[in-house]
Amino acid sequence: MPAAAPVARRRGGDLLIKTAFRNVGRNRRRTWLTAGGIGFAVFLITASIALQDGSYVGQRQSATGLLTGHVQVVHPMYPEDAKFEQVVGDVGNRLHVLRETPGVRAASARVQSYALVSVGERSFAAQVLGMDIDRERDIVRFFDTVQEGRVPEGADETLIGSALARNLGAGVGDELVLLGSGKQGGIAALALTVSGIYQTGIADIDRALLIAPLRTVQSGFGLGDEAHALVVVGSDPLASAALGERLVTALGPDLRVRTWQEIMPEVEQGIELDRVSGDFMYGIVMILVGFSVVNTFIMVMFERTREFGMLLALGLKPWSIIGMVQLEAFALWVLGTLLGWLLAAPLIGYLMVVGISFGEAMEQLAEQMYMPSSIHAAVTWRALLTAPLIMLIATQIAAFLPSLRLRRMRPVLALRQET
Repeated sequence: MPAAAPVARRRGGDLLIKTAFRNVGRNRRRTWLTAGGIGFAVFLITASIALQDGSYVGQRQSATGLLTGHVQVVHPMYPEDAKFEQVVGDVGNRLHVLRETPGVRAASARVQSYALVSVGERSFAAQVLGMDIDRERDIVRFFDTVQEGRVPEGADETLIGSALARNLGAGVGDELVLLGSGKQGGIAALALTVSGIYQTGIADIDRALLIAPLRTVQSGFGLGDEAHALVVVGSDPLASAALGERLVTALGPDLRVRTWQEIMPEVEQGIELDRVSGDFMYGIVMILVGFSVVNTFIMVMFERTREFGMLLALGLKPWSIIGMVQLEAFALWVLGTLLGWLLAAPLIGYLMVVGISFGEAMEQLAEQMYMPSSIHAAVTWRALLTAPLIMLIATQIAAFLPSLRLRRMRPVLALRQET
């Protein structure tokens, strides 16, 4: 007899599971209404988060891909003081080490200074950025913004912004004279020919940035194998912190490694603010759906009072019946989640391939906010699991709270209740 008790309990549990799933199909109208509410929440939130996360991917790639890169290696004092003398030495060997570091896709050196740029009688101050243009093509998309002319190919050529060209009255083929201060305090002078004019849509860049070949700027400003920043790009902007740690290990502690989040904190702060506001709206939707599920199970408790009274009269424990109701809620959640995913899948697929375009009128504003010209959805675990997991908890709570009255239910009174 004692050995038969576990078998009986197991059979009783199997019977409760079968009964719970059979009960889901008894009132199909109520089942589909409840599952439809859950499915709508899963569909809406999954698609919205997928589009939101996709916009974040595009925003990060746009912000880091224009000029910044994922990680920059600089002199320890350069970010705060930014003196011309604070340079990274032995650039050639350090770049070789960087390119051999796991996770590094491309690396290049840059020199940054300021100079007075003149054309005829017109002069304006500008930031001079020396770049290894051939290698930088694998790091940034900046050269895609060239509107007139071409990217510099010769050592004496330069690329200037549209606003700076307008202020100087310069065009493609004109000669610019640059005067600045070299490393040893002497006069730095360069004569460069405009090979191209770029337009990023970001006023501060278009008005003040001049691009020239790295070797030319190093020579003109009295630098040897030195640079102000070593710019590194990895496989993923989100992995920049881990990449930075590997670079510290590879280069040693005498240099400072800065991720793009440190260089442009406003981008990540804007993403976090948008995520919080989005989560608030998603929470409101799930609360509304949760109340509809609560209402469903309150009606279930009143409509099935005689059924529950009969089960209690047959000797079933109140907690066993509560467990059965929880299984019914779980089945409704599974049905609603699958329905929501099926509805969301084609929409997310379309948004991943086609996306949502801002249109030509919004492209310049998008550039200023480090946004791409179109948004594409991205399938992430956050998008797939946020709504289903929250709705699972909400559904189980919605079923549990009304079913607590079973503990105080009297079988005789319950069986007398009219349906």
